[in-house]
Amino acid sequence: MKRPVLCIALLLMQVLCGPQRAAGTEPPAVPPTVVERGERVIAGPAMGTTYRITLASPVPGMSRGEVHREMEAVLARIDAAASTWRPDSDVSLFNRSPAGEWVPISTDLATLVEIARIAHDETNGCFDITVGPLLDLWSNAEQSGTKPPQAAIDAAMAKVGMAALELRHTPSGTRELRKTRTGLTVTLSGIGPGYAVDRLGERLSQLGSAGHLVVLGGEARAWGTRADGRPWELSIMRLPNDSADGVSSSLTLAAGEAVAFSTIHPGRSPIDPRTGKPVDHAMATVMARGQTCAIADALAVAAAISMPERTTH
Repeated sequence: MKRPVLCIALLLMQVLCGPQRAAGTEPPAVPPTVVERGERVIAGPAMGTTYRITLASPVPGMSRGEVHREMEAVLARIDAAASTWRPDSDVSLFNRSPAGEWVPISTDLATLVEIARIAHDETNGCFDITVGPLLDLWSNAEQSGTKPPQAAIDAAMAKVGMAALELRHTPSGTRELRKTRTGLTVTLSGIGPGYAVDRLGERLSQLGSAGHLVVLGGEARAWGTRADGRPWELSIMRLPNDSADGVSSSLTLAAGEAVAFSTIHPGRSPIDPRTGKPVDHAMATVMARGQTCAIADALAVAAAISMPERTTH
């Protein structure tokens, strides 16, 4: 796989939530919304949120309904590969497999694992798709209103680690994945939405779209320009807080540029895979730019984990 250019030094991180909340304050139920401006729009539900595509001009030779069906087909394919909510998905079948067994997987899941490994290495382990056992531990603790003991954290940590996840390409051209550690699972919520944005946009280009903006939840990427030649523009909706809400800023995306957001819920998420505990920073929303949306998605999660405990804006 060709190595994506990460340009960590150029990673843009900023707090977008306005005045900080004290740790422990109940965060909003949803992340900030990215709203694009445009007229030719295709939209629908996806990955527990919604996607929205704005076309600079109609796709040659295709009706809007035909383009919409193509987008739904891409999303269905990714869902079949990467959804942990589907018991028959590639990732769910892998998660249930025993240690040491090679499991055939789709190209989508293999690509996600490859990108995730690059992001893991570039972020010094802050981004880790094997963090699932820790997510389960802290989710159960939150529901019971108790804090897990260190012994339980250590036990979950023993099931986490990208080094215990192996991918191979077979002589027949298929891809296989295995775990070398019992209990290891793969969770793709921190990279899957961005990956879907990339695949949707690339499919539109293959179909002949001259320019489009793809948004899924809090991730977005631009291809080409708007019909009048101007770059695509986003309006970033502010997180609700005590002083203000609504549109906080506009953001321009150059052709090929991607952006993603990650929200810190103090004491809840994200989980730092290096310590086994939730981050304890002030509530904030971190934005990361990347040359692909999958990379931006992963880097936003990593930035939320590694940013200083006290943030400013």
